[in-house]
Amino acid sequence: MKDTLSYVHSELNRIEAMAGTLSSIEGDHYKKLTNFDHNVLVDIAVEEQHAARQLGTMKQMCLAMAQQVESMRHAIDRGDIRESAKRAEIH
Repeated sequence: MKDTLSYVHSELNRIEAMAGTLSSIEGDHYKKLTNFDHNVLVDIAVEEQHAARQLGTMKQMCLAMAQQVESMRHAIDRGDIRESAKRAEIH
C-alpha cells in the first residue's frame, strides 16, 4: 500500500505541475489575445481564460489530494494505519 501511495503522490505532483504550467500559458494567451481589436480573438481569449481557471482548479485539487496521500503514508509509517496483504479480486 505504501508503494501505491508513493506512486499516486508522485503522479499527482506531476499532474499538478503540468496543470500549473498550462494554466500560466493559457493566462498569457488571454493577455496577448485581448490586446487585439478583433471580436473573434477576444472570444478565443475568453475561452483561454476559462481554460486557465479550470487548470488552476485542477492544480489545486491535485495538490490537496497529494497532501492527503502524503498524510496516509505518514499514518502508515507511524502505525496508525496497517497495511493489508489482502488483495481485492478484480472481475
